[in-house]
Amino acid sequence: MTMNEEWVNEKLNSLSLKLGIFKPNPYEFYFEPSEKIYEKLESGDEHDLQYVATEIARHIGVVYTPTVKYDWGLKMEPEMAGQIRFTTPLHYIQIPFFYVGKKYALGAILAHEMTHAFLISKGIFLNEKNENEMFTDLAAICIGLGKLLVNGQIVVTNGYPSEAHVLGYLSPELIAYCYRKVNIYRSIGSDVATRNLIPEAENRINHLGLTRLD
Repeated sequence: MTMNEEWVNEKLNSLSLKLGIFKPNPYEFYFEPSEKIYEKLESGDEHDLQYVATEIARHIGVVYTPTVKYDWGLKMEPEMAGQIRFTTPLHYIQIPFFYVGKKYALGAILAHEMTHAFLISKGIFLNEKNENEMFTDLAAICIGLGKLLVNGQIVVTNGYPSEAHVLGYLSPELIAYCYRKVNIYRSIGSDVATRNLIPEAENRINHLGLTRLD
């Protein structure tokens, strides 16, 4: 299946119909990845990781915050940097040990996995597994976790841009398109939309999101 702007538009419309006006106040829509949040994610302490997950859960209205753990033995493809396991009564999120201290990547991972928890709580999912993962990235933006996602989408290994890889299931172009589309739909101004974005993420949003939005 080809994921393009038409697919994004269709899924955004579908999700908006199911959720209604989720967090209508444009100034309270986004979870803000502040300096404090990124300090917690950079510490390598699982208690700090859990703190951020709890703050995200509170922001999007997930009642039971999944337990988050680093997993020494978890090896995944580059775009698959975490997984959530749905158990009763609580869920838990596993993150490969490779990402310890990588604060921006960890923010994006938590945004994606917490969106899984949110969608499951609402009974929203797509039947095809890979499309559902792409839909989850889109939904993360739609429920206010887009800043975490765009800040952490490009992971630079060992400080070398040539060794960077894309985290997540949608291309940077489609993430930028979706982010801008949501901002327009919700009448969110650029001052709010760019607050707490790292410069590289803001540049991607501005330059990769220039496709027509109608």
